[in-house]
Amino acid sequence: MAKDDKQQVERNVRDFLDAVSRGDRPAILAHHAKDLLMFDFPDSVRGLDEYDRTWDFFFDSQRGPITFAPEQLEVTAGDDVAFTACLVHCDGTTGGDFRFRLTIGLVKRDGQWLITHEHHSMPVKDETYVMPEKREMLGAS
Repeated sequence: MAKDDKQQVERNVRDFLDAVSRGDRPAILAHHAKDLLMFDFPDSVRGLDEYDRTWDFFFDSQRGPITFAPEQLEVTAGDDVAFTACLVHCDGTTGGDFRFRLTIGLVKRDGQWLITHEHHSMPVKDETYVMPEKREMLGAS
């Protein structure tokens, strides 16, 4: 893995997240593969066209300037496969101000790093899913 690959992966992910904050649909899609698979709340999405339509709902719920900012971004890159993980601070929609977890998988195709997988998740607080020692810290009910 070249240092340049890790830097390019990070740049692509930061460019994507910044494009969301700007509402720039072409830039949101720029580094995504046509065969993208996304695990979103609540559904799975396959393909770039279906993925693009999910942004209609997101931007239709806009209630001010959008914030879509990565926190604690970590990048791991090999020769042709990479992944990133971070928290994303999201604000400016009907969802209010919140943070979610984002994991992105990328594949290098024809010298370009493309996002082939996104996984969005939120921590749960239902005690059914939280280890006893973590319940108080998470405010589990």
